[in-house]
Amino acid sequence: MLRFSWLIYLLLLSFAVSACQNTATNINAANTSSTYNRVLSTGNIRCGYLTYPPYCMKNANTKEMTGIFVDAIERIGKKLGLKITWAEEVGYESVFEGLRSNRFDIFAAGLWPNAERAKVGDFSRPLFYNAVKAYGRSNEKRFNNLSNINSSLVKIAVIDGAMEDSIAKNDFPLAKRLSLTQLSPFSQNLLNIVTKKADVTFAEPGIVDLFLKNNPGSLKELAPKQPLRIFGNCFVFKVGQPEFKDMINTVIEEMLNSGEFDRILKKYEPAPNSVYRVAAPYKIPDNYKH
Repeated sequence: MLRFSWLIYLLLLSFAVSACQNTATNINAANTSSTYNRVLSTGNIRCGYLTYPPYCMKNANTKEMTGIFVDAIERIGKKLGLKITWAEEVGYESVFEGLRSNRFDIFAAGLWPNAERAKVGDFSRPLFYNAVKAYGRSNEKRFNNLSNINSSLVKIAVIDGAMEDSIAKNDFPLAKRLSLTQLSPFSQNLLNIVTKKADVTFAEPGIVDLFLKNNPGSLKELAPKQPLRIFGNCFVFKVGQPEFKDMINTVIEEMLNSGEFDRILKKYEPAPNSVYRVAAPYKIPDNYKH
């Protein structure tokens, strides 16, 4: 009888130990799968990025990172008491795979959300907005009406997987596309137009303004009153990480309301008002006196 009691005791003890181990395993798995928990436990936000002036730039010699989104995430990290690590440079089509496979915690160079991207990534609240417009050579006369772009005689300069590639496929399917690889600089799209390898591309004014500083008079906006898209420019997260997203969004809102983010924009903006500011979510009463 005594031996039987000991067997029962050992069996129960074995179940208890196993349950504790399973609980610990589940807790560790939860911590590993949670970007929020991992970031707070390591004290580090690992950033994926894509170089795209003036939003994210990397000095080829010193490797120093600068730009609108660089300053923004560095400031967010400082406010949260977290270190920022620039972990990996990726192409547009690798952004979401890098997040999904936990190679980095946030894509921190800015990205425009759309329906296709919303299926594979989660976006912060916009830090500002961009208008995407059509550009061609300065002597171009065919495209006062942008519908004329939709022709097999027209070639659109694009980077694979980038937004101008998506716009070309969706809005101008008859046109041909001159495609560059993912990590190509966007300025190469513009050079391909100047050198007559392509006829048109789609871009936000800021990056074209930077190009025109070194290539004055080479390009023009084809239809100033016809923006093709308006996009919020956002950080990107892995799907299913609401705690981490909410934490970042809270600091973004703080920086927008304090005017701190507007100062970052003014530091890097290629031309005044080349991006659209986020409207205040409140209205100060007209008769407010204090």
